[in-house]
Amino acid sequence: MRFSLPLVAAAVLLAGCATLDEAECRSVDWFDLGVRDGADGYAATRIGDHRQACSEFGLGVEQADWRRGYEAGLESYCTIDNGYAVGRRGMYYGRVCPLDMERDFLAAFALGRETYDVEQEMAQLDQRIVSLESRLARSEDLSDQARLDARRALGELYRQMSWLRRSRDRLEFEWRSRF
Repeated sequence: MRFSLPLVAAAVLLAGCATLDEAECRSVDWFDLGVRDGADGYAATRIGDHRQACSEFGLGVEQADWRRGYEAGLESYCTIDNGYAVGRRGMYYGRVCPLDMERDFLAAFALGRETYDVEQEMAQLDQRIVSLESRLARSEDLSDQARLDARRALGELYRQMSWLRRSRDRLEFEWRSRF
């Protein structure tokens, strides 16, 4: 029997998308799963993914239990500290927090995300600095003008890095003092 590569790949991808396997569908504590899904910041539509996974085995979900757990999980996800941590890791926020918690979560998330962005820019700049320093270390291959240009460029990169460090420090100070 021959299988086409696209069909096999699609089957593997679909199997990888299931949120639960048969054993999990049979034994899961739906409240606990809801807590974990909420605490991980999944959208409420996650229950549909579980429903689809378990329906493949002729099993249903305990939606009310999952929902109660999910709401409890959101209580731990939608904190100011977690908002900052989620932003600081550059993660996506799917607008899952209840309105009464979202404003503070979003303020912390924005500050964390800004810090993440600055740190990403610093990492890219650091790679450019290392590359240019390496080029200068092999300066016997460079003309005097090329060496001078490289040193000027390196000086500018150092200035940019210094500015980014001050920006990151300012953001971290704002986090400590504001929240």
